[in-house]
Amino acid sequence: MYGPGRLRQRARELIARDALLPLHCQVVPPDEAAEAVLLRDLLGEQFRGEALPVKRFLESRPDSWAELDYLLEFVVRPVVVTFRGLLVAGLLPAGDIGVEADAELGATGRVLLTEVITAESEPAVSRAVSAVHQQLVDLVLAAAEITGVEQQRALSAVDDVLTQELRYLSENAAAAFAGEHPWRPFVHCVAAQQDELVRHVLQLVREAGARRRRDERSPQPLVAVDLDFCALHPRRRVREALSAVGKRYDVDELVDAASLPVLPGLYQAAWRPFLERTGLPARHPGLDWDACYAEFRGALSWQRTALLTDEVAPGLVRFVRDVEHAGGRVVWLTGRRHRMRDATEELLARCGLGHVPLHTTDDGPVAGIADQKVAALRGMAGHELIAAFDDSAANRRALRAAFPDAVVVAVGAPGFTAQDSVEDTWRVATFESVPHPLPLGRGHVVHVAGEPRAAEPRLSHATSIAQLRVGEFSTHPAVWRRGVELTAEQQRRIVKSLCGNAIERGRQLGRRVRAGTEGVVRALWRVITAKPFGAARSAYPPEAAESDMRAAVEANLPVPLVMLGPPTKQDGSRLKALGGLPDLAEVAMLARLLQLDAAIRQIHPPGIRVTALADPSHFRFRAPGRYQGYHEAFADLLDSTGARDIVVVRDIDDAADEHPDCGDRAQRPALLDEHRARYTAAFEGLDIRRDPLAVLAEADARDPGHPGQPRFVELFRSVLHAVDVPHRGGDPFAWSQQIYADPYELSDRTVPAEVRAARADLLDLTWRETITYLANKHVDADLNYGALWGRDRVRMSFSIRPTPGRFRFIPLGGSGVMPWHGTAVLNAHHEVSVDYAISLAHQAFVPIYRPGGGPQPWFMVPLRDLSAGHLDPELHQRITIRNR
Repeated sequence: MYGPGRLRQRARELIARDALLPLHCQVVPPDEAAEAVLLRDLLGEQFRGEALPVKRFLESRPDSWAELDYLLEFVVRPVVVTFRGLLVAGLLPAGDIGVEADAELGATGRVLLTEVITAESEPAVSRAVSAVHQQLVDLVLAAAEITGVEQQRALSAVDDVLTQELRYLSENAAAAFAGEHPWRPFVHCVAAQQDELVRHVLQLVREAGARRRRDERSPQPLVAVDLDFCALHPRRRVREALSAVGKRYDVDELVDAASLPVLPGLYQAAWRPFLERTGLPARHPGLDWDACYAEFRGALSWQRTALLTDEVAPGLVRFVRDVEHAGGRVVWLTGRRHRMRDATEELLARCGLGHVPLHTTDDGPVAGIADQKVAALRGMAGHELIAAFDDSAANRRALRAAFPDAVVVAVGAPGFTAQDSVEDTWRVATFESVPHPLPLGRGHVVHVAGEPRAAEPRLSHATSIAQLRVGEFSTHPAVWRRGVELTAEQQRRIVKSLCGNAIERGRQLGRRVRAGTEGVVRALWRVITAKPFGAARSAYPPEAAESDMRAAVEANLPVPLVMLGPPTKQDGSRLKALGGLPDLAEVAMLARLLQLDAAIRQIHPPGIRVTALADPSHFRFRAPGRYQGYHEAFADLLDSTGARDIVVVRDIDDAADEHPDCGDRAQRPALLDEHRARYTAAFEGLDIRRDPLAVLAEADARDPGHPGQPRFVELFRSVLHAVDVPHRGGDPFAWSQQIYADPYELSDRTVPAEVRAARADLLDLTWRETITYLANKHVDADLNYGALWGRDRVRMSFSIRPTPGRFRFIPLGGSGVMPWHGTAVLNAHHEVSVDYAISLAHQAFVPIYRPGGGPQPWFMVPLRDLSAGHLDPELHQRITIRNR
């Protein structure tokens, strides 16, 4: 048995090792907690001679924060995160909980603990949770009374924090919260096998979708999902049917079906497990339970009003969105009869799933449903079945026999007994998976070299922010107070070291290639297609290099390269970046170009000359003030990195004006109107604000684009995350999080009306911006802007799948995101990468600010790179650029 001092030390060691807890808590001896604001004191009559301590505390908040939000994010959430983190390690906070405050009584976002105890039993956990929950509720209600916020809204806000922080726990962490206490309803986990399966299916869809993008003749990936007891949970209908059976046979337990520990599935094979779980036959031995099953099936209503009470399976909406974003298609494949179609479509539309094709079945014996499902899938020409989800063993057998390459999944809805089969390798309860990157502080374990370790901060490696479930991220607003501001000298050393290392690596690469290659152009081709720069040799063969570089080599001039960009930092929603200036990611990109130049010079001394065609207001109009700061700062980077000798930035329209083969810019407005009108006419009658996904599906069918141009819907999904969203203060992500949690969901009445209205406005703006973008792409073709890429120059591409003849350039290895699409970050090896700001905050990376500070980080680092609030003074020596 550990004493109090030893337990405090154990807790301190745990916190020091943890990737998240140091942001939110600290364990101190009682005599060092004198300056802490205790939760119980905040509710007292006096504190430090001040009346109404809660009011005084709220008045200390930053001006941009609303009172309730401030209390939730800087007190309630840190307490919950701390409690969760300690409990996962087998500890519990004890005694008074304090709030760390600055001299002005402003909360720092950390709580102070003076005592901890072991979580030795369920009753101990229940007592501790109940006590801290009551303090938090009392505090929030007191704040609500002071600020005039409705009490129910305040309590719901606490529930929202608990929902977010107690979701996606590991199975062991969820078990640690066992017992009867107020947090128990919020405890949630996803079984490891289900998580693995859902991810596996999505990966298969992504791979098939990529094949189709490369070759339009490839089939579209398809995922088939059954409805009853699978996509839809008929909880109310089942309870009402059981109640009817109970009344007929005088079985009180069935009459009060809501109190049953489990409900039966649809098929008779699930009836026996239901009886075993409930113990009904032992208490009612005289009943014919087979007859009761027949009565149950007869009482189960399939009428419209009853069908509209069904619940959508957890995770289903997100799963459908993910399949669609990966290039796949979902189809509802149900045994429901045609007469039930209208009610089914109405329910699915209410859930934002009305655009998904629905296949109902003919009247007839249940045995024929499997054959009808197989026939429906075979009738979907141009599609490849990737996976099918069904609760019927007979249906699953038929699907496996007909589509042996598909993943066929048994579904056992939570709270219902299921029809199992020995043939079922894969089983799921819902369509949920754990968000990526793996959420911290929830007990998840990863294996490194075969050894289990607690989850560490990770980069998302997402190529699109739409791949991330931003609405489910914990953004830890306290992270912005833990940042460090660089001095001008520190920033200078980082830039000098990063660029110097890149140049030296380039020289080494060039010398290696020069020593082993015959022919200058062939050697240059080997350099630019080397691993650090992209290595897409199939897209850029030696013949392309010969055509692009021969003239410069023979004239002993710098090899000309041309690229599109940079436009401006994408900070419109703040989810990608928190400001509009270049950061360390742009520095690293220039360092990469310096590396390329240094390598080329070992073979061809004139080196390279890169023309960067900036397009800040070319495809989508932006006011000059929206991008001027970025380009002025980028020009400064050219000087500070030494890249000005090899990089020249030109506005794309100015460059076109000077090129003899490009058309007259004066024609642009008329041509732009013409192409806009063509898209507008093609989409006549479509309103994205009515039924977004159905409208997008119809727009895809009507797309008037030309071969080689982007598809409207594909571009729409990209532009959606690039338009500006107003900031409402407080947590920089909060408002955008609500909008982008599911931007296509406009009908869910549980979503606040103002959020739904903002989503509708966002979709409408995106629709118009996408048309403008595509119209400009067509005008560029009309005016022959392709001449800017011309002959006798290397055409650079940032695409993962470049057009043949283009040199794929990867500015930052390990990241598919352009520097201007995200925020610079150092990974665990101190390599510069780029990721989305909201994901970095979710993963508890902390900001390193440029000299002078400001809201935008210059880059972010894992918490462990800070020691006592200071950045390692030698860090600049270890910062480098990652190869692929």
